[in-house]
Amino acid sequence: MGEANTLAVLAGGVGGSVGAFVGVAIGGNPVRVTLTTLVVALAVGTAVVASAVIAGDVEFFVDADGE
Repeated sequence: MGEANTLAVLAGGVGGSVGAFVGVAIGGNPVRVTLTTLVVALAVGTAVVASAVIAGDVEFFVDADGE
């Protein structure tokens, strides 16, 4: 698995875990929990990717083959 794929899996896992925790902690009706979970998961996942790119741990180069 390439660096970008590994990072995507990690960002998804971390974002999903934090999002689920926040969604359940806030509580409320199931729709609110779901929306909160999705928003937080997206924000955290994006932050993980952004911090790795900024730190230079991952470089994204896209060629004609999408690799």
